[in-house]
Amino acid sequence: MIGELFGTVSTLWEGGERYVSATKVGWEIERFYRHYRQQALSLEPLEQRRLLAQTHYKGAVKLAKLFHDNGAIWVKFGQFLSSRTDILPMQYISELEKLQDDAKPAAFRAIETVLVEEWGRDWRKRFARFDDMPVAAASVAQVHRAVLHTGENVAVKVQLPHARRLFKQDSAVFKALATVGAPMISHFDLKQVIDQIVDMTLQELDFMREEANHKKFDSHPHSPLIYVPHLYEDMSSDRVLVTEWIDGVRLTDYLNRNPAKAELLLRELLSSYVQQITAFGVYHADPHPGNFLVMKDGRVAVLDYGAIGELTQEETRNYAVLLQVLFGKIQSPLPLGELFRRAGFIARDQQVFEEVAELVLKEALRKSGSTDILGIALNRMRDLKVQIPDSFVSVARVVLTFGGLLKTYGVSV
Repeated sequence: MIGELFGTVSTLWEGGERYVSATKVGWEIERFYRHYRQQALSLEPLEQRRLLAQTHYKGAVKLAKLFHDNGAIWVKFGQFLSSRTDILPMQYISELEKLQDDAKPAAFRAIETVLVEEWGRDWRKRFARFDDMPVAAASVAQVHRAVLHTGENVAVKVQLPHARRLFKQDSAVFKALATVGAPMISHFDLKQVIDQIVDMTLQELDFMREEANHKKFDSHPHSPLIYVPHLYEDMSSDRVLVTEWIDGVRLTDYLNRNPAKAELLLRELLSSYVQQITAFGVYHADPHPGNFLVMKDGRVAVLDYGAIGELTQEETRNYAVLLQVLFGKIQSPLPLGELFRRAGFIARDQQVFEEVAELVLKEALRKSGSTDILGIALNRMRDLKVQIPDSFVSVARVVLTFGGLLKTYGVSV
C-alpha cells in the first residue's frame, strides 16, 4: 500500500510543471469572472451581456491553450467538453473544438526513434516515399503520408514517443481531480466521465488493440454512407499503424462549405451510430468531427479506431428499446421506469423513475429534440442519485456528441 502511494506521489511530481500551469490557469479564469461580477454591478443589461461574452472568450482561450499544451488526456477531456453545448457557453465550445485536430506535432527525430524501434534502421526501404512532415497530430499519435512501392498512398500513424509516460502521470492527476471536483458538478458525473476518458486513452495507446477494433468494426454491414479505410496488417505494430490514405474534407469544414447538405448528412450519420449501438452492439466511441472525412463521392470515412464501444447482447437489446422510446420512434412496451431498471439503472425507489418518465413525456410534448431529451433525462437522474451503467454513459456520450453537432447546424431530430 505504501509503495503504491509513493508511486502515485512520484508520478504526480514528475508531471508537476503541467499541474502547476493548470492551477495557474484556473486562478486566472476565476479572476476573469470575479472582475466581470464587480464590473457588471454598474452596467446596463446589454453591456453586462457584452462583458460576459468577452469574459467567456478570455477564459475559453486560456483553457483551450492549457489542454493543447498539456496534450494526451487533457486534449481528450477538452474534446469531450467541446461537444457539451448543454453545459458550456459557445465561446468555450468554439475554442475547445480546435483541439480536434490541433495537437502539437513531435519533432521528426523523436518519431523516427519509434519507427527504428518498431521496424529497424532500414525502415525507409518499406516506402517509395515517406513525408517527414506530419499531416495531422492528435493527443497520442501523429500521421505521416507515404507511398508504397506498389504505388498505394498510405497513412502512417506513429505513437508519440513519450505518450505512455505522460498518460501514467496524467491519469493519476485526473482521477484525483475527479474525486475532488465531482461534488461541485451536477451537469454530468465527472468521476465516471474521467474514468472513461482514462480508459479510452489507455486503449488508444495499444495499436494492436486498435487494429483488432478496426477489423471488428469493419466486419459489420454498415450504412452505405460509412467507409472504413483498408488496414495494412502486415505493416502494423504496437506503436505504428498503417492504413489506406483517404482524400477527403473534415466533416465540419464540409458542412460549413455546404450548409444545405448538413441536415441530410448529419441525420444519416446519427442513424448509422444508432444502428451500431442498437443492432451491432459495436460502435465507434470517439466521434469528434476530426475523425470523419467526407469523400468526393459523399461517403464518410471513419478514422481512428483506438476506442470502440462493445455491448453485451442484453445491453444491446435493452438500450435499443430504451433509446427508441426516448427518441419517440416507438411506444414504450413497458412503463419507462421498468425499461430503465431492465437496462441496469439503479435508484432508491420506483418513484424516482416515475419522475424521470414524467419529465421525458413533458419534453416530448414540448417537441424537444431527441438528443436533448436524453441529456435532460440523464441530468435529472444524476440529481436524483440514480446509478447509471458505465456502458450507457459511453453510449450517451456518443449520442450527445452528435446532439452538439446537430445544434450547431440547426438540425432537429
